Amino acid sequence: MNESRAVNVLVASRVGAATVAADVLAVPVMAGAPADPVLLELDPAAAAFVASGEHGGRLHEVLLLPAAAGLATPRILLYGLGAAADLDGSRLRFAHQEMVGVARKFGHGRIAVLRAGALRPADLGPVIEGCVAGSWDRRARSTGGHPAPLTELILVGFGDGPAGAVDVFRRLGEATARAREWQNMPANELGPNRLEAIARELAGRLELDCETLGAEALAAGGYNLLAAVGAASDDEPRLIRLTYRGGATDGPSLALVGKGITFDSGGLSLKSADGMVKMRGDMGGAAAVLAAIEVVAESRLAINVMAVIAAAENLPGRGAQRPGDVWTSASGKTVEVLNTDAEGRLVLADAITYALRSGATHIVDLATLTGDARAALGHAASAAVSNDDTLWEQVAAASEAAGDRVWRLPIYPDFRALLQSQSADLKNSDYGEAGVITAAMFIGEFVEGRPWVHLDIAGSHWNENQAHRDIPRGPLGAGTRLCYRLAELMAAQSTKR
Repeated sequence: MNESRAVNVLVASRVGAATVAADVLAVPVMAGAPADPVLLELDPAAAAFVASGEHGGRLHEVLLLPAAAGLATPRILLYGLGAAADLDGSRLRFAHQEMVGVARKFGHGRIAVLRAGALRPADLGPVIEGCVAGSWDRRARSTGGHPAPLTELILVGFGDGPAGAVDVFRRLGEATARAREWQNMPANELGPNRLEAIARELAGRLELDCETLGAEALAAGGYNLLAAVGAASDDEPRLIRLTYRGGATDGPSLALVGKGITFDSGGLSLKSADGMVKMRGDMGGAAAVLAAIEVVAESRLAINVMAVIAAAENLPGRGAQRPGDVWTSASGKTVEVLNTDAEGRLVLADAITYALRSGATHIVDLATLTGDARAALGHAASAAVSNDDTLWEQVAAASEAAGDRVWRLPIYPDFRALLQSQSADLKNSDYGEAGVITAAMFIGEFVEGRPWVHLDIAGSHWNENQAHRDIPRGPLGAGTRLCYRLAELMAAQSTKR
């Protein structure tokens, strides 16, 4: 497993690139553009590789070269950012994440990044976040050799950066890396019990309130949907709540609600063998909200935030719920379970009721919910559904600031009839169409009119498409930075009132 290593981030605002001492100096190259004048002056031989087309500036294209005589770094790493017109916050962060991964494979743990090409001083944050996220090692459990750890990151030519912002950028990069590690942990290492232990460790270190509801407390509180999903596992289901109180007692309370299914077999509606392979990552929503609230607490934001996690394993076996079962949710609504593999919306329904009982005024849920989200948007963005334009606009602004793409889908009243059951108030599947929207509308039945945004990260949390080369392979930590930036934005707006 990856060990936590703090990366020393230095902004070298008054030092020239030629005198920066590091293992390697990384220089960006744009597709379809001539060699940057900065590179021409610094290392004409390296610039010649760009001028000749031997490095075309394609996204994630890298070329390691010996540095020119007189430079303090022994190596130059040319890395592609693609076409300037295509360079948004997501691609910018992924480019630096992958660049750092390559540099580490070459044995370089002290990396300097030179502002060149289309990079602007304002890109300091995305560059730091992407580079630090690249410190994560997916193959940490292998017994062979491992890449050099990223120990130092030096930013050259970006200016000083906003006061205090560099620490936030670093923390967000580290949070993304942590979320990726939690997503990647196999189910024999990370179950509901381990998720609770992680939450309690964060609570102890950051002085957060932590409450956990185990099997008995779930039964007492009427959280029957979550209890039914986790009934066949030896690792009992639980609701976990971490609370950070940084705002006024009568101020907004933002609930970040994460789906924490640590392994999803589908239950009695069993998945195929291939369909189960990546199901350790079905707790991507929980990973994002845990990682985000850590940065919220470290940054001492002036807002009240809670991270609520519905943790369970969805397994077949003795005690498993059956297709056709009807349960009364914690909200009092009854639900017919037509498909036990549509369990995410069940556990989120009870988790949202728990958040409301705990004082939440605004709700954002994150879940690896539907294959339809992946079909609609692929791995490039998260699907969003909301009942409130104001909260949605805040989420959209946070998405832009975080480089974490989201795309809103509509709620049409025509779809409400599709949720109706012949045996209960609602059914959990078999809606027939508009799968992302109708699954979200099911969850929306439990928010009791509060402002709410649902983020379906089923496609954006993990890229397993080998042909999709622009997005890194494996877990991506989707939603982590967005949740922090949303809390930051809401804190700023609430203090102005």
